Amino acid sequence: MVDDLEEKNSEGFDLQHSLGVARRRHLPFLLSLLLGWLVVWGASWVIPPIYRSSTLILVEQPTMPKDYVTPNVSDDLQERLQSITQQILSRTRLLQIIDQLNLYGGKRSQNTPDEKVDRMRKDTEIELVRDSHNNQITAFNVFYSARDPYVAQRVTSELTNLFINENVEVRQQQSEDTTQFLESQMETARRTLAEQEAR
Repeated sequence: MVDDLEEKNSEGFDLQHSLGVARRRHLPFLLSLLLGWLVVWGASWVIPPIYRSSTLILVEQPTMPKDYVTPNVSDDLQERLQSITQQILSRTRLLQIIDQLNLYGGKRSQNTPDEKVDRMRKDTEIELVRDSHNNQITAFNVFYSARDPYVAQRVTSELTNLFINENVEVRQQQSEDTTQFLESQMETARRTLAEQEAR
């Protein structure tokens, strides 16, 4: 008899035994299932929904080969993206978006501007997307979470526009600086050549 019990225990899962336990204790199983369902259903009415909007911004690499045309704007993409992110998530920029879209307002809201900016930074997330082969940045995601889906979409759109415009301005400024440097070098070389010809 003891040997039979040891053999059953060593075999593992016994279906007949489990069904017998379920038949004898069906009331606690049903009550716990019903209670769990009621807790989840009640929580869905009490906890407000959070909507998350996202935008994927693709990063284009230069199309011309470096052997033919040397790019006049050369810097690390991750550093540039980090610099732009810091500028966009600055207090001034975020307060503009908060005031423009009336975020974190409400009738009972007594939040200071700094608290609103901190809350918006917590609700905003920027995630880099890397290529699996050579670990280069190919894109990045901009996420924003809010209780209203329309607000989440509007804020994500504003943040995306800021990223794109800031990148264009930075690239244009770098290109203009490089062009001015090359023009000054060319003017210096032109003057030197004219002096040599005069001699």
